[in-house]
Amino acid sequence: MIVETDEFTVDLAAKKVNRAGKDVRLTPTEWHLLEVLVRHRGRLVGQKQLLQEVWGPSYGTESNYLRVYMAQLRRKLEADPSHPKHFITEPGMGYRFEK
Repeated sequence: MIVETDEFTVDLAAKKVNRAGKDVRLTPTEWHLLEVLVRHRGRLVGQKQLLQEVWGPSYGTESNYLRVYMAQLRRKLEADPSHPKHFITEPGMGYRFEK
């Protein structure tokens, strides 16, 4: 499955992200977080669900992990990381990926 935005392209099958014609290097954790959000695009993914899918079943309240990794994804992929249009925060609830 390939998902294209104005800024970047995500190829889930090949596990690649391309921005401005160049491959973007993501850590395994960044990739896993991106993959979960892209697969649920347009829908809110709760903090607890994201933590458990990416970090494992014993993680459910470590929302600081999410903040750190979402900031990294935004820096690598968003045109303006301080005003994201693809990785949307729903305060107190979770995150949403918008194409």
